[in-house]
Amino acid sequence: MAGNHTRVNILVEGQTEESFVRKLLVPHLANFDVWLTPRIIQTSKGHKGGVVSYGKLRHQVRQWCQQDPTARVTTLFDVYGLPTDFPGITDWNANQPAQIQVAALEANLQADIGQANLIPYMQLHEYEALLFSDLNAFGYADVSPQTITNWQAQLAQFAGPEDVNNSPQTAPSKRLIAHWPNYAHAKPHYGVLIASKIGLPAIRAACPRFNAWVTRLENL
Repeated sequence: MAGNHTRVNILVEGQTEESFVRKLLVPHLANFDVWLTPRIIQTSKGHKGGVVSYGKLRHQVRQWCQQDPTARVTTLFDVYGLPTDFPGITDWNANQPAQIQVAALEANLQADIGQANLIPYMQLHEYEALLFSDLNAFGYADVSPQTITNWQAQLAQFAGPEDVNNSPQTAPSKRLIAHWPNYAHAKPHYGVLIASKIGLPAIRAACPRFNAWVTRLENL
């Protein structure tokens, strides 16, 4: 256990991620004396959710790092959908290993923010990849066995959930919505419901990058 009452402010992309942090990560990390406070990124005055420009993201990450320098700051943003002005995103090559490229994006963010208390994390390729950790959990939301089998066949084409690719047609969320439109209308509800049903241990076992991030937070 960390045992030093570490505070971690986490800037997230939207309501689904915020609920996930509160429901699964906050209680888990409290066991390590690490205390998370999530905040949804603000896109404009009075509006939150989504990363619309790197300038807005950069400003808010730097601001939180500087306003609370005794705490650590981390992020939970999807690689899929990052704004085109994010440092290095235009160099993304679908034919190259995604793991290496997302690590480079995190390093770019770290270098540009320039704050020692920042722990950048990008979800490869998006939050819904975590839900591919155990697709049988969708049965809890009355998704048909045939639909679940279809998703499992798609997942079998990849090394794991985090490798499910990032395009407007084939990103994890798009695959879910294509066969189960309900997800599009109630993402914050179902996104956390299914994750809770899967459970954090199973998600970590299926998603090595995500697991490495949580492990780092456990050991602050």
